[in-house]
Amino acid sequence: MSIDFALNPPPDGIEDRANALAGRVLMGGPVALVTTTWRGKSNVVPISWHMPLSSKPSIVGIAIGQERYSAEMVKHAQQFAINIPTRPLLHHVQYLGTLSGEEVDKFEATQLETFGSRTITAPLIVGCCAWIECQVVEAFPIGDHMLFAGLVTAVRVDPASFDDRWLVGDPETRPLHFIAGNRYSTLNGIMEARLPKDYEAPERALRDLIAEELELTREAQERREEAVGELREELRRGHAVDPAALDDLAKSGIEVSPDDLLDLSKGIVLGE
Repeated sequence: MSIDFALNPPPDGIEDRANALAGRVLMGGPVALVTTTWRGKSNVVPISWHMPLSSKPSIVGIAIGQERYSAEMVKHAQQFAINIPTRPLLHHVQYLGTLSGEEVDKFEATQLETFGSRTITAPLIVGCCAWIECQVVEAFPIGDHMLFAGLVTAVRVDPASFDDRWLVGDPETRPLHFIAGNRYSTLNGIMEARLPKDYEAPERALRDLIAEELELTREAQERREEAVGELREELRRGHAVDPAALDDLAKSGIEVSPDDLLDLSKGIVLGE
């Protein structure tokens, strides 16, 4: 029986908001300082719209407003680095968002310390906890933004902050997360989810049965069709068929479904 979820009313207190707030609803991930270098000039811009796009090969995406000078820099340079800042860079991140690289040298204005990247020309920023170097492989204009897809060429991390996953240790080593405006946050704790036990989830048994049915091999299907065909032929010839034969089929893993109902009027079935 299907369920019409449209009939369920929303919980009390739910409110509608403008469509334009969808982007803000999705915020909350680590801030990224995107650096790039073109024609000897380096630039940095804080962004919160970034995402993994592919695992094999490893590709990540960044979105920058089409009218931004930083988008032009990435477009020309065809490379960029993602720097994940920690809490001590909070005010630098906010200040960088108010500057235009076309009018001012942001590194000069903020006195950010940098070090060399491994595979690209863009500088990496000291005080961050992770760095991802990328070569641009695609650029897509989407609405008022440019989405740059970058093939990952190098990854570095500070093990105090990241060890195959983000850690919640010293507050000074935690990545900054953008909320909105001039508000930021950091990771505050880790919760571990668990799967329900078999006795807690009776639907699991049904899932297992379905999975087992789907794994029925072609050989088993052919055996089933052959056995049912032999029974049909015996009945067509008017021969006696013992119902125990059906039980034997079931015991051997060959089930006779309603679609395989035999026309018993054409033969004699013992025991009836």
